[in-house]
Amino acid sequence: MRTSKHHLGIGFEVWNGQQTWFWFVVNPHREGGTIGAAISESEAVREARLSIEELCDSIISSGWERSLGNLERYLASLCEAAA
Repeated sequence: MRTSKHHLGIGFEVWNGQQTWFWFVVNPHREGGTIGAAISESEAVREARLSIEELCDSIISSGWERSLGNLERYLASLCEAAA
């Protein structure tokens, strides 16, 4: 039986089969996601949540990098205009 859950606003599913628990995290920013296996339901939920937290950290980091790059280009254009 599949169970749908959410963590930090991102959905994931947990299910079992043949004495193994599986988890799947949907990546909302591109096609696909991450899948894994665990020995128990609680371990599968924990691993899915950790995967989501890593995904969120990556999204935040790339957002900051993009913002800082935009700021750098803006400041460079101001310096060129002043010269």
